[in-house]
Amino acid sequence: HYTYRLDEWVFSEEVNREKLCKQFTTTSLKGFGVDHFTSGISAAGAILYYLEFTEHRDIAHIRSISRIDQDDYVWVDKFTIRNLELFSSNGAREKCSFADVIDRTLTPMGGRLLKRWIAMPIKDPAKINERLDVVERLIKDADLADVIREQVSLVGDLERIAGRIAAQRVTPRELVQLKNSLGAIETLKAALESTDDDRLHALAEQIDPLAEVRERIAREIYPDPQNNQIQKGGVIADGVDPELDDLRRIACHGKDVIAEIQRRESEATGIPSLKVSFNNVFGYYIEVRNTHKDKVPADWIRKQTLTSAERYITQELKEYEEKILGAEEKMLAIEQRIYAGLVEFLSRSIAAFQRDAAVVARADCLRSFAVMAAERGYCRPELSEDKVIDIRDGRHPVIETLMDVGQQYIPNDVYLDDTSQQIMMITGPNMAGKSALLRQTALIVLMAQMGSFVPASSAHIGVVDKIFTRVGASDNISQGESTFMVEMLESASIMNNLSDRSLILLDEIGRGTSTYDGMSIAWAMVEYIHNHPAARAKTMFATHYHELNELEELLPRVKNYNVSVKEVNRTILFLRKLVRGGCLLYTSDA
Repeated sequence: HYTYRLDEWVFSEEVNREKLCKQFTTTSLKGFGVDHFTSGISAAGAILYYLEFTEHRDIAHIRSISRIDQDDYVWVDKFTIRNLELFSSNGAREKCSFADVIDRTLTPMGGRLLKRWIAMPIKDPAKINERLDVVERLIKDADLADVIREQVSLVGDLERIAGRIAAQRVTPRELVQLKNSLGAIETLKAALESTDDDRLHALAEQIDPLAEVRERIAREIYPDPQNNQIQKGGVIADGVDPELDDLRRIACHGKDVIAEIQRRESEATGIPSLKVSFNNVFGYYIEVRNTHKDKVPADWIRKQTLTSAERYITQELKEYEEKILGAEEKMLAIEQRIYAGLVEFLSRSIAAFQRDAAVVARADCLRSFAVMAAERGYCRPELSEDKVIDIRDGRHPVIETLMDVGQQYIPNDVYLDDTSQQIMMITGPNMAGKSALLRQTALIVLMAQMGSFVPASSAHIGVVDKIFTRVGASDNISQGESTFMVEMLESASIMNNLSDRSLILLDEIGRGTSTYDGMSIAWAMVEYIHNHPAARAKTMFATHYHELNELEELLPRVKNYNVSVKEVNRTILFLRKLVRGGCLLYTSDA
């Protein structure tokens, strides 16, 4: 990436405080609750400076600033985002990240909101249940879900259009799209209001169908403008401006007038092949083939000689040309004036467009959750303030969609709490499915706290406030960090930040160094997590070091599990089933 430094004064808090107040037309930032965030104010102001610097001067649609409250959202760090492949997959297969697989949204706003929900799951069970109630309603009420799907799919990218209106760069076709979107939004509002559901009514209340805006666009802009640039004209509808209509009549009948001149001159001179044409250099001219050159009247002015013809102009043609070209210029000026007035009128409703966009995005995301839940047989998770995670028949939401037809994903139960089974030690050979089990547990918790149904037969989720994962060996050579160094940095980040409600997934800790060192590190980490004085973080620990199974004897809340394997006729069969106890190899001659 090409980067360059900005001067230090760009980040001055005093300058940026003033810049933000000016942007939001307020005297202080207290009303936004960000008055005391000095670094945040410096950063936000620097962003506005950057926009100015890159010639984005029309930013009236940026109307407020708010803080992202850490207390409201689950901490998902960058290692976890990468390890769980939330937004991009680490493998060769395209389009199979978690976001790709669960995204059934139909609008650009819905797609963006879904990514925000994935990156920032919420912690308040009441808010999560609000989302789940709507999802459940949409699964049960297929007719309502269909209406929402139909209307939402007709809505354009309102957030982008609002930004373009503010920047006065909106095109005629975008305005037509805005008009059609507002029509769909009005139908959506009516559909939500017709239900007996308070949650849907609350959503409907936030919608402003902006009938006046829609009517004005319908009245002033052609439903299918000839050009997508106002500079070219052909955009403003008939009947808006009488002068424009008159000039259009002159321009439209121009062809008839030209045909009449051509017929008259042809008869008068006796030249049957005489043609009246137009080009940008001479305007209108009469073209005569060389064979009839001697019949040309004396008052015609010769303008150009071609190999087989001559071109002339006449006084009558010049006068007509001035009239018709003048009409075109005037028409363009009038269209641009009316269009600018319309954009100015629309810019007063930018905040309403943004609010409508937010409601459409929310409806789109919740409908997307409902579609996925119905298709894939997900269940509604039960969220609570306790510290128990109890998932029955959990499945990996991504892997199960990528499996071949006829293959069944083998589900597993996971139980974690802070009193009896805080740490699950999971052993088993490579390829048995340990990593998939760890990741699916994190994804199920994440999905539940996003407000989505989850791939399980039942799920009780005691709300989690941080999800940490340390999966597999990877290095960061470009930054001078070896595999072992990366592993230790990620592990240190977990140990220093764990909390009472954290979910920690550790996979193959200690792989980046020698066996004894690796085992000692893994052992020490399990002891540290188990014996932490303030926090009993729920942990799943997948390892090859079967020596760690001894910890079950030493630490009361550590329990051993293994992913079972069977040997049948000298071939290994992966059962992919989690069973209690340390690692064993089942053999059978069956």
